[in-house]
Parts: sequence; structure tokens; C-alpha cells
Amino acid sequence: MAAKAAASAAQSDELVDEFDIGDDAEIISPKVDLRRKAKERRSRPGDVDPVAAAEAAMAEMSQTFAGWMDTEIDTLTAAWQACVDSNFDEAKRKDLYRRAHDIKGQAATLGFPAAGQVAASLCRLLDSVKPASRIPAELVGQHAQAVRAIANETIQNEPNAIADKLAQRLTTVTEDFIGSLA
Repeated sequence: MAAKAAASAAQSDELVDEFDIGDDAEIISPKVDLRRKAKERRSRPGDVDPVAAAEAAMAEMSQTFAGWMDTEIDTLTAAWQACVDSNFDEAKRKDLYRRAHDIKGQAATLGFPAAGQVAASLCRLLDSVKPASRIPAELVGQHAQAVRAIANETIQNEPNAIADKLAQRLTTVTEDFIGSLA
């Protein structure tokens, strides 16, 4: 045990895998070297390149991304209207959050990063403002309308300076509003 502690202490002053492991670290060497158990398989003629196959699948799916985005925007808009009609009833607010969160998580992958940024700002607003009666309906509406405008005016996977500026401005206004409540 003393030899192990001494070895560990000697190693603690070294960089392991380029990380400073500190004085209290202990290096544990596995009993079985798994690299010996794994075999490298060379590709053979006719093998499918998994990266190329994934890229082809994404390209094929991308044809339906705009339709998906239209559907998500319609549900976001309906959820926003339901919130306004119910004075931000808790169940309606949670549904709006869920819709915005879906767009936030998937918009960039589907070629609409600015819409995702706006949806993220909306999620932050809905998360941060309590009680829900303090949520400004107009600001929520601006977020929903911005997501729709960005998706309608943006060519998928192409930079759009106006969309980026709109997303940044809404994020700034949202953060300023949240900050004013503190």
C-alpha cells in the first residue's frame, strides 16, 4: 500500500493526458487492457460508409424540415393564443413552454438557428417570470411572431443577418425585462 501511495504521489506532480491531476489524485490502472480485445476492422469493397449514410439520410430528411417547422410554428402560435385567452393559466403556459422548447432544441439542426435562439429566449422568459400574471403577453407574442417570420423569410441553412439581429434584439429585451424584476 505504501508503494502504491508513493507511486501515486510521484505521478500526482505530472501531467496525465495533459491534465494536472493534483496532489490528491490516484492513478488506477485497469487489470485488463481492452485495446487487446477490440479488433480493428478494415473496410471492404461494398461496405457502406456510416458517416456518408448518415449525411444522406439527413439530406433526405431535410426536405421535410420546412414542413415540420411550419407545423411547430402553428402549434406555438396556438399555444401563445391559448395563454393570452386564459391569462397565462399554468397548464397553458406549460404547453407554450413545451412548444418553444421543442423549437429551441431542434431549429438549429433543421436549418433555422435564429428561430431556435428566439425560442430559447421565450423559454427563458417563461421560466424566469413568476407569477405567470407578470409575463408580458406582448413580448411573448413578439417571440411567437418572430419565430414565424424567421422561418418564413429564411432560406434553410443560409445565414440571415436580419433574422440574427431580430433574435438578438428579442433576447436583449427579454433579459432586460427579467433584470428589471429583480
